Amino acid sequence: MMLIDFLGDSITEGAMASSQERCYVERVGQILGCKVINHGVSGTRFARQIKSSECPRFDLDFCYRIKDLNPKADLVFVFGGTNDYGHGDAPIGKNGDSTPETFYGAVNYLCKHLLELYRKEQITFILPLRRRNENNPYGEGKKEKPSLSLDGYTRIIIEVLNEYQIKYLDFRDDFGEPDYSSLYADGLHPNDLGHELLANLIVDFVKNK
Repeated sequence: MMLIDFLGDSITEGAMASSQERCYVERVGQILGCKVINHGVSGTRFARQIKSSECPRFDLDFCYRIKDLNPKADLVFVFGGTNDYGHGDAPIGKNGDSTPETFYGAVNYLCKHLLELYRKEQITFILPLRRRNENNPYGEGKKEKPSLSLDGYTRIIIEVLNEYQIKYLDFRDDFGEPDYSSLYADGLHPNDLGHELLANLIVDFVKNK
């Protein structure tokens, strides 16, 4: 039986789905008839936080949690980056950084360590979905210093993935603008319809690999 690992944040964990069974990860497993492992942790970011978060769980960054992935997985999906924009305090850094302490470095770190566990064709990133107020230089408003828009963070993810020739899926147009879409629960997290669409898009990708 095929095994798929998902590394993500609150969307992957199932936030705003009406039940865990309606979370996109579970729906992928149900539709494909495969085993899925959900490594979604709400509030988590790609990059390492400088100042500790009020909720310690938020600081279990993606780079730290690579160790939790199952090396025997047939496929692995990485879906994150929105919280780096929203409330991450790591500097952007520059391409060539290789440690989790900058955003560039965290994406590089993820790619390098994933490639130690899996073949390139087994790895797929999912780009951050659009979200309400995604152009605020202070993210969700709590950053001490201005930074990039969500699109700026997404462009860095794409830049680094292209260098590693790692695939990514872009569902932003499928979901549309949060304020005008019936697929969002709160301007950030998908509702049940959104989770179902996300699952079906991933299933289509897997079936056509």
